[in-house]
Amino acid sequence: MVSGGKRRPEPERLKRGKGFHKKIQAQWESEAEGSVFSERWVIKKTGRNGRVDIFVNDDDPDGCIAIVEIKASDWDIMTKQAVMRNIRRQIRQVWGYIESQIDGENYVSTGERKSVSPGILFPTKPKDVERLKLIERLFIEEGIVVVWR
Repeated sequence: MVSGGKRRPEPERLKRGKGFHKKIQAQWESEAEGSVFSERWVIKKTGRNGRVDIFVNDDDPDGCIAIVEIKASDWDIMTKQAVMRNIRRQIRQVWGYIESQIDGENYVSTGERKSVSPGILFPTKPKDVERLKLIERLFIEEGIVVVWR
């Protein structure tokens, strides 16, 4: 808030990002099979709280949990250093969510033996093909599937 109790208008870029986020969550909630949760709170191995954008439990005791992080990153406007910094931060974030679900020998926090399938979803691909390949390669090397909307 600024002085006088008036709020500043939300930046247009932030509004677009939130709108994209809500749209994707609504699609998953209506189309994905299993139990789908938007904004699901988890406790990371560090003891800190985290909030998974989309969490899907396929309802099969031997099945899979999907963890999807939604990012409205505009890769085209970033410097190469900013791209690398964002990728590293986003990978750490997703791995924090993955680790929150693994309890011992591949048992997830529900007590069921499930695999955890992570993904990250972006609205658009970068125009630079080399930047696109870099982003995809770095996420894939960490076991995180990249989806371009």
